Amino acid sequence: MAAQLAAKDDFTALLQQQCAVLVPENEMKWQWMSHRPREEDFSVPDRIVGFAARHRLAIRGHNLLWYWQTPDWFKALPDRASAERAMVERVTAMCRRYRGRVFCWDVVNEPIYVEHGRADALRRTVFLDQIGPDYLDLAYHAARVADPAAALVVNEYGILYDTPEEEQKRSAVLRLLERMRRKGTPVDALGVEAHLDAGGAPFSAKKLRHFFADVASLGLELQITELDVTDEHAPAPIAPRDQMVAEAYRQFLDAALAEPAVTVLVTWGLSDRHSWIVRRECSEAGWRKDGLAPRPLPFDAGLQPKPAWYALASALEGAPLRAASRFLPQRA
Repeated sequence: MAAQLAAKDDFTALLQQQCAVLVPENEMKWQWMSHRPREEDFSVPDRIVGFAARHRLAIRGHNLLWYWQTPDWFKALPDRASAERAMVERVTAMCRRYRGRVFCWDVVNEPIYVEHGRADALRRTVFLDQIGPDYLDLAYHAARVADPAAALVVNEYGILYDTPEEEQKRSAVLRLLERMRRKGTPVDALGVEAHLDAGGAPFSAKKLRHFFADVASLGLELQITELDVTDEHAPAPIAPRDQMVAEAYRQFLDAALAEPAVTVLVTWGLSDRHSWIVRRECSEAGWRKDGLAPRPLPFDAGLQPKPAWYALASALEGAPLRAASRFLPQRA
C-alpha cells in the first residue's frame, strides 16, 4: 500500500533491502481508482510507481480487470458497445501511462471458475455478461497495443493442491491458455497465486511440476505472484507453527522452482505487520479459530526473519539456474 511506503520506517527499509519488485496490493484496481465514467485518479498509483523508480525496484501491474473490484458505474452500462469501450479505455489508459515503468500486467485476474458450469470454464463476471467471452481477447490486444514491451499475464488461484477440484481447475486454466495461444491473443505468462495452507489440503510436487511444464510448453513464462501461507491448521505455540508454515513454503517452492520457466517470485507481503491474512481479508476458511494472530509471511511483525524466510532463501539458493525473464528489467 502507498501508505506503507510513505511511512519511511523500518518496514520500508526492510523492503528496499530484501525485494527487487513491488506490487500495488489494491491501489491499481479499477474500483479503487474510478467512481465515475471516464474519470480515474492516478495519484496513488503514481506515488507507488514513483517510489519504485527512485529505489530502482521493478513494478508488477496488479490488476487491470478483476470482477471483484469493478466500478459500479461500469456494471450499470446499458449495452455491449459502451461496456467494451469503457473496458478498452481502462486498459489502454493504464498501460500507456505506465509504459516502460511497469514490466508486466495482470490483465485479467481470476477468469476461471469451473463451478459456474460453462463449457469454457469462464467465470460468470460482469465482463462476460456485458461483453461476452471475447472480452479477454479484446483486453489483451488493447494492453499489447498500449505497451508492446510489457508481459501480459493471466493471474489465477486454486491450482496448487492435489484435490479433484484443483485438478479440474488446472485443466481449465491450461485449456484457456491453449485457446488464447491458438487465437493469437497476446498472453505471455501465467500468474500463479500461491496462497498456501500449512497442514491443509494434500500436495503433489509431481502434479504441480507436470502442470507447470505443460504451461511452459506453450511458450509461456510462469510467475509466482501472491505467495503466503495461512496457519489455521497449525498449533498455537509459535515455534511449531512457524515450522509448519516454513515447510509449506519449502514444499511448494522446491517443486515450483524446478521449472525453469518460473521467472518471477513475489510474496503477498513481506512482514506479518502488513498482511491481508492478519487483517482477515482472506476467506474465513483461512482464519484461526483460536483468535491468535496468523504468521503467514517471511518476517514477523517486528521484522525479524522467521523459519519461512530461511526456507524461502534455501529454496532460491538451491533452485536450478535459469534465464532471466525477458520482460523483467535488470536491477542496476
